[in-house]
Amino acid sequence: MNFRNLHYFLVAAEERNFTRAAQRLYISQQSLSGHIAKLENELGVSLFDRGPELRLTYAGERLALIAGRICDLEQEILRETGEISGNFRGRLRLGISHTCGRAILPTLLPDFCAAHPLVEISLMEGNHIQLNDWLSKGEIDVLIGYMPIDVPGAEVHPFLQERLFLVSPKELTDRALGDKAADFRRSGSGEIDIRDLSGQPFIMLKKGNRIRAMLDSYLAKLDFLPSVLLETENIETAFSLSARGMGVTVYPELFLDTLHPWAFNEDSQLDLFPLPGEETLGSLAIAFLENGYRSAAILDFIALCKQKSGKWQP
Repeated sequence: MNFRNLHYFLVAAEERNFTRAAQRLYISQQSLSGHIAKLENELGVSLFDRGPELRLTYAGERLALIAGRICDLEQEILRETGEISGNFRGRLRLGISHTCGRAILPTLLPDFCAAHPLVEISLMEGNHIQLNDWLSKGEIDVLIGYMPIDVPGAEVHPFLQERLFLVSPKELTDRALGDKAADFRRSGSGEIDIRDLSGQPFIMLKKGNRIRAMLDSYLAKLDFLPSVLLETENIETAFSLSARGMGVTVYPELFLDTLHPWAFNEDSQLDLFPLPGEETLGSLAIAFLENGYRSAAILDFIALCKQKSGKWQP
């Protein structure tokens, strides 16, 4: 059964006259009769009672009801496949960490959705291990995460680099540095030796976290062991507690700028110090499987990520 035969049958059923139906279809009456005969042979029933007046049989009446829905579906299929080939419709399965999503997606998705209103976005949020696993299994099309991304067959494009910042309540900075604290702020020299905060309470992320691993590497190089007040799994919890004066913590530059811009205000009760050294630099990357299918919409999203990367550069 093909769509043309069904379409021709529907026109004949509407006209109840092969001559008028053939004229409407711009084909010969003989050709129309041939299409109808093929459909009847395929179904094994007569669709028309060919008497003085052309009438639908019971089978023809039932087919007319169903064929209309089938032809509507045909048009929907043609429209959607046409939109896909024309880069109007599709799907983007995006994997990203929870906090990165909060910081980055508001800059990316509004522009992408405006350009691709019919593209369905499936967002999968997870940790570093989960994201790498999903990409390796082909369960996501694009991964946005921190390097290293060790997925066989993945094409990785770093697009953003950020530094860890030391977040210290000004009260604790003053307690540790004394008169030097005010001089330090006035000078605007930026960097501070974390060892100068020895004896102050630190709020740390638990081991196994990427930021904790970066900080541990940095502290080991300095041979410095901070006084840990508490450890948490959630970096936002660490920042919020520090903002309330409980202790010193570390926080990525990207999140400070996009999630807590007030932290840079003159009225802020926090001191923010960039931590120097290669150990405190993190690179965010886009990754996708080299041999995986990438629609035009997916390629556009990757290009948008690269285009917007300057938005977050320090």
